[in-house]
Amino acid sequence: MGIAITFRHMDSTEALKNRVHEKLERVQKYLRAPLDAHVTLFQERHEFVAELLIQAAGHTYQARHDSDDLYKSIEIAVDKVAHQIQKTHDTLARNKKGGPPAAEVALHANHEEPDKS
Repeated sequence: MGIAITFRHMDSTEALKNRVHEKLERVQKYLRAPLDAHVTLFQERHEFVAELLIQAAGHTYQARHDSDDLYKSIEIAVDKVAHQIQKTHDTLARNKKGGPPAAEVALHANHEEPDKS
């Protein structure tokens, strides 16, 4: 699990880094592959912004949230990414159920001989 945290126009603190790591560990349990995350934390006018870009198993998830509290921004952005991951997982599982694997269908199609009727 690789996590890169970027602070723009603000000082980095261990408390913020630990919070990001805690929240992304929660997201990691939903994924089978290790995630690579880039988190950008900054202040824009009077609001704190948390941007997340997560790549795992060939999928990219991203989220952004603005609020008056940086910890709240981190929490909600991670929740948004977790929702995206769950939605993708459910879609893949739903499309996978029911039929035979594509490799099996192709194998039978190649080995069947046409009827000579």
